[in-house]
Amino acid sequence: MAQVFAGFVAGYGLALLTTPILAYLLFRVRAGSELLLRIFPTEAPMVAVAMLIHGALTFTLTALGIVLGLVLLAMEDADGALGSENWPFTLFVVAMTLAGVAPIFALLRPMRRAIAAYSLLFVAVFGWLMPYLATWSKFD
Repeated sequence: MAQVFAGFVAGYGLALLTTPILAYLLFRVRAGSELLLRIFPTEAPMVAVAMLIHGALTFTLTALGIVLGLVLLAMEDADGALGSENWPFTLFVVAMTLAGVAPIFALLRPMRRAIAAYSLLFVAVFGWLMPYLATWSKFD
């Protein structure tokens, strides 16, 4: 069960890292987007919108971390290689990230660097760090 808890911790940590970055990008980009101006008008307080983003990210990423923790629990007998504690799980996370990000990457040309950077952060936290967190954990 340490894998599930490690997924929860990794998801919550990623939500904490992502919230200020996403809030900053949202407020920076919304001036040039009619859709974002309708969703988040300029009269909306920045703190309230950031808290809404944080709540959504926390729920989504911790739930995803728990599901990935269950996948890691199913793959717990795999060997470590290439700097990863569990390389089949890391490859699984890389493949799922590529499958999820590819359409977004193709559609949002101006934000390709940010999407690629966040994808690398996602793979680093869930694919690489999460198996180590499960190994280091004393939660059973």
